Amino acid sequence: ATNPHRGVDCYVKLVCRKDEEDRVVGVHLLAPDAGEIIQGVAVAVKCGARKADFDDTIGIHPTVAEMLTTVSQVKIEGQEMK
Repeated sequence: ATNPHRGVDCYVKLVCRKDEEDRVVGVHLLAPDAGEIIQGVAVAVKCGARKADFDDTIGIHPTVAEMLTTVSQVKIEGQEMK
């Protein structure tokens, strides 16, 4: 994905357990300063955050990290992406 406000290419993926109310069990992030971003995300994952928790968070704009709060495409294992 590209953050249109910064012109930065990045890749963000939240790995969720559908059978546990979309609990986030992993995050993939390829972006500038990913190490700084992923540290904060790791705390949320360790605390049992769900996809809805990310959705309810207001992202800091304009940043790459805000893309974690707007992930909207869904890919279920064995199925086509929605």
